[in-house]
Amino acid sequence: MSIDGITFDFWNTLYTDSHLAPDEGSRALRLAVLSEAVQACGDGTPDVEALRLAQHTSFDSYLDAWRSGRHYGAYDHVLHVLEQFGLEPCNGIAERTALRIEELGAHVTLRLLPGAAEAIPALAAGGVKMGLISDTGLTPGRILTGFLERDGLLDYFSSLTFSDETGYPKPDPRMFEKTLAEMGVLPGHALHVGDTPRTDIAGALGMGMRAVRFAAVNDHEDPPSADAVIRDHQELLPLVARF
Repeated sequence: MSIDGITFDFWNTLYTDSHLAPDEGSRALRLAVLSEAVQACGDGTPDVEALRLAQHTSFDSYLDAWRSGRHYGAYDHVLHVLEQFGLEPCNGIAERTALRIEELGAHVTLRLLPGAAEAIPALAAGGVKMGLISDTGLTPGRILTGFLERDGLLDYFSSLTFSDETGYPKPDPRMFEKTLAEMGVLPGHALHVGDTPRTDIAGALGMGMRAVRFAAVNDHEDPPSADAVIRDHQELLPLVARF
């Protein structure tokens, strides 16, 4: 059975910010933006350590939402921080602050992972369709799309599916169904490449797709097992031929 389409995860599959120097500038800007929101809806300048703690507990809330199948983005993040200071959102501050935090994601340093720049054009030249299925957090899909455009890869993708746009993350089957439908590829003729067994591998296998685990950044060996494990996207070329 031929492989007519491949879907990719974004974070730690196509791109990563791991193993790079910490982007202290972006972190400081996000902290400053949140501080302004707390000041606007409260009284006075918030304590920096209390603000950092609120950010940290927001990440815990993000993980809880992600594991329970709910999207948690920048707006939820702002509401959580305000709540930690006993504040209610006021005068559209939460919406404007969330938008500013989202836009800061465009300035984070991301690098393309091994083999992606070579494998994607080669696969497309062989007639394989491409799709993207990504969970997002503070940085929404419209910003992540910019990195694909920067690296000359955007035009190879016939479908881009982001959890901030759907409202639910992987392994929800609707993420995969939407993408495959837009690609015009049946699940049995598709494979998904991702780094997280619980979302990427389980979601793909549940759809009847092949699943390939990308282990160059995170080598999670949790169940379920993938059909193959790779550390360079150029390894997909012989895999597609074999499958």
